Amino acid sequence: MKRTLLIIFAGVAALMLANCGDSVTGSDPNKDPAIAVNQTDITLSGSERWDRFNLMNGGGGQLEWKIDAKPDWIDVSAVSGIGLTASDTTTIRLTTRFDKLDYGSYTGEIRISSNGGAVTIVVKLSYQPPKLKVENGIINMDRHYRYSELIIINEGGGELEWRIASRPAWLQFDVDSGTVYNHPEQIPFRAQVQMLEYGDYTDKVSIESNGGSHEINVYLRYEREVEVYAGVGAANVNIGDTYLMVERLYGKPTQSGYVRPEKTVFIHNVDYLDLGLEFRIKNNSPILFGSGQVGYIRMMQPYDGLTPELIGLGSSSSDLVNTYGEPLEKSGAEWRYEEITYIIRNNKVSEMIIQEPGFLP
Repeated sequence: MKRTLLIIFAGVAALMLANCGDSVTGSDPNKDPAIAVNQTDITLSGSERWDRFNLMNGGGGQLEWKIDAKPDWIDVSAVSGIGLTASDTTTIRLTTRFDKLDYGSYTGEIRISSNGGAVTIVVKLSYQPPKLKVENGIINMDRHYRYSELIIINEGGGELEWRIASRPAWLQFDVDSGTVYNHPEQIPFRAQVQMLEYGDYTDKVSIESNGGSHEINVYLRYEREVEVYAGVGAANVNIGDTYLMVERLYGKPTQSGYVRPEKTVFIHNVDYLDLGLEFRIKNNSPILFGSGQVGYIRMMQPYDGLTPELIGLGSSSSDLVNTYGEPLEKSGAEWRYEEITYIIRNNKVSEMIIQEPGFLP
């Protein structure tokens, strides 16, 4: 009896494993291949970044396919393929060859045959002269608003090739040239205020393209301000704010990493070295999510924010004592006051640290 039950159990288990294998691969060897695409009508932008379609096997077995015909003014990323199962997807990217076209409207077909049927995709293109549009008419910046994005739009058609012809030396763009199709491009930029003396600055950014030119007036006010508050925060970031808020203010960090003290939570450090700021953020994952909360703020050169009593980097240790009295504790270069720590080197404040009580550094 026991042997019979074992044989029955083994048979059921083998059947379950076979069924699981089919569900994982998504392929039924008893079904014929069937070609499928995710769209059969495409209005082209001209760029393979946006113009694409997915080719799939909607049946079983293995699909073999090839492109039999296409407009000669379109390049495709692949012309044939084999071994496509029901769990696979092939993405075909389309690039418009504007050098083969005159301005006007075009319609063509991409015809695909396979061992699982045939399909036709209609492609449409309205090819007009490129036309430059820049959404930023004016750029106003200060010590708090020193990072943003330039939005470049092609209001016409084809390939808008642009470049920044002139800009202030202290305004850095991630890229100085590029090509825009019918989707706006966002170009991050940052004011490098550490290059400047305190004061007001007026300048221009000039953009040239094959679809016109554009000039942007740039204004910057750079002055030293009170923005360091013991136990609260600094540089417009408070203890408890999220990393998403930090990134919105300052953009992507210049470097980042994490430690995991005693295999507890992950402590991520994100550094903005050009600003002299380091934020440490507690998170339950090695991946830093936007919801992670700031628990530690370190200020170093060239950061120049001040406390309400006008103490900042470069203040003398005697000014510190005259303003706040003797520290609660001294440990080497660290002078610990209530809710803020000063690092003293050569009798001057070289760093300031604000952290959440009990935060693991």
